[in-house]
Amino acid sequence: MILKRITRNFLSLFLSNVIGQLFILWAFVHIARVFGPGGFGKFSFAQVLVLHFLYLADFGLQTLGTRTIAQDRGEISKHVWDITLLRVLLSVGCFVLLVVFSILLPKPDEVRFLIIVFGFALFPFAILFEWVFLGIEEMEFVGLGRILKGVVFAGCVFFFINSPDHLSEAAAFYNAGFVVSAVTLLAIYVRRFGFTVVRTDYSTLRKTLIAAVPLASGSLIAQINFNFGILALGFFLPDEVVGLFSAPYKIVVFMLAFAVVAAANAVFPLMASSYKKSLTLFSDSMKKILRLFVFVAIPLGVGGSVLAPGIMGFLYSADYQKATIVLQLSIWIVVIAIYRVIFENALIASNNQRSYFVGYALAGGLTILGNLLLVPPLGLIAPSIVGLLSELALMAYFLASSKYVRLSHVLKTTFKPVLAAIIMGLALRSLPLNLFAALGIGVVLYFALLVFFRCLSLEEIAAYVNSSAQ
Repeated sequence: MILKRITRNFLSLFLSNVIGQLFILWAFVHIARVFGPGGFGKFSFAQVLVLHFLYLADFGLQTLGTRTIAQDRGEISKHVWDITLLRVLLSVGCFVLLVVFSILLPKPDEVRFLIIVFGFALFPFAILFEWVFLGIEEMEFVGLGRILKGVVFAGCVFFFINSPDHLSEAAAFYNAGFVVSAVTLLAIYVRRFGFTVVRTDYSTLRKTLIAAVPLASGSLIAQINFNFGILALGFFLPDEVVGLFSAPYKIVVFMLAFAVVAAANAVFPLMASSYKKSLTLFSDSMKKILRLFVFVAIPLGVGGSVLAPGIMGFLYSADYQKATIVLQLSIWIVVIAIYRVIFENALIASNNQRSYFVGYALAGGLTILGNLLLVPPLGLIAPSIVGLLSELALMAYFLASSKYVRLSHVLKTTFKPVLAAIIMGLALRSLPLNLFAALGIGVVLYFALLVFFRCLSLEEIAAYVNSSAQ
């Protein structure tokens, strides 16, 4: 039963994230080609800056709401009303802060205006009901919203962005994806559950905000961990360097979205409900999830490092090829994050927000300090190095804080997949293959080696396939 739920939820979100994020990645690739490194640097700086305000406005309420609904489905309308009201109020406040911040920012007027345009995404984001459907484990609606967001953004970019002067239009199309996704999920929710105005209990709202503080801090610092490097590059170095870094890093963000976000969203409701039922069931769920995630994480890192030159050459023009090293380094951030998300979700599911907050606070401090110190001397590669160190520190802290899976079990689970991935990587480096042939052969070879090393059986593969099909 656990295997079936994990596999079904993960694959549902994995596939929808892949589709949605492929459209978004394609849109960014097109924008990078049209705008060039300088224009793409401005675009990426503004978008990443606004992401921090988006997560400040969310205030951890999506995660808190998902956990609340997963554990108490009898009061969905009340939970949705309270949390949505808070998110709307916070979004209005954060938009005002964003406008003031952009005015004071020592950047050209073009970048300031771009930041404000991106900032309008705060309003559809406030009523984006992904968290509701995550809580009730109806992942198909979450997937639909994510696909629509990507399709709308990419479609508008394809038809209308053909000049370096279209920076603000591209930002508006990015927001349009949020609008369509939010409206669609809201309509589905109203059709399923109706629209009920609930009497506002201000003491409940206050308690909800207080409970969300550690989650808000953690989610905001998580964005700092992933994106502060772009801001640091934007403050210290020319826009062209920001654009060069952003091009390969968009590939990493794509992988973070379809692998890490899908993984976290898929397993969190299960972990929250299993913790409430039994600590033994909770620990058993974590071990099964870890094993499944290791199979994905390790080959992603090895294969991504080996195939990085081919991936960059396929997606971007020659202007961006000098940034291949960024992809080769940053891909390992994704690997560590896939591990980390298991123990992070375990802390949240077990109501251990304090350890969650402390871990992210330490990692966030390391990220900010590391980038401020290393970006001026190291330039392009500094954010990747700092990101790796920060993710390692965060995973180590979360693992040490978790009492349900030991480090020895993690290492034992990892050893054979690492061996299989290394052999796969050596084979890919030695064979003169094009990118897509290398990807296909790499996947087949890796799983064949897992079976050969008795890390995975054919019966287990069949069980995963059957679980996903049901």
